[in-house]
Amino acid sequence: MTRSLAFISRTVVLLAYPVLFSCTGHNGSLESQGKKKAENTQLSGNQAIITFTNLEHDFGTIIEGERVVCYFDYKNTGSSELVINSVESTCGCTTPDWSSEPLQPGERKSLQIIFDATGRSGIQRKVVTVKSNASNAEVRITLKASIET
Repeated sequence: MTRSLAFISRTVVLLAYPVLFSCTGHNGSLESQGKKKAENTQLSGNQAIITFTNLEHDFGTIIEGERVVCYFDYKNTGSSELVINSVESTCGCTTPDWSSEPLQPGERKSLQIIFDATGRSGIQRKVVTVKSNASNAEVRITLKASIET
């Protein structure tokens, strides 16, 4: 029994030796981690970022059949050109209008949204999704209204 314990002990030590005293996992890994981190920073740092002044507009109380307009100001706070690819609404009662021209870093523009209350009543909540080439590729805007008939 003593012999088998000695054999097992030596086997464990021999198997553990390469793990304990060989590369400690830092052989180049810290350096490569630093390079990957720098690459990711460069990638994320070289993108457009769309930043809206606000993400919600409340029209308050409006009359059924009324058409109202609101504007959402946005800015390219990133470091590369921003292009809005599409602006999608959850309902045909909201009509967005936007520029498809590229927006340079630091520049501002406005997104116009027309809400048509024809055939609607009560509390309305509509979501408009802005899709772009920005790092925050999808931004949701909310419109609210209380419609009286």
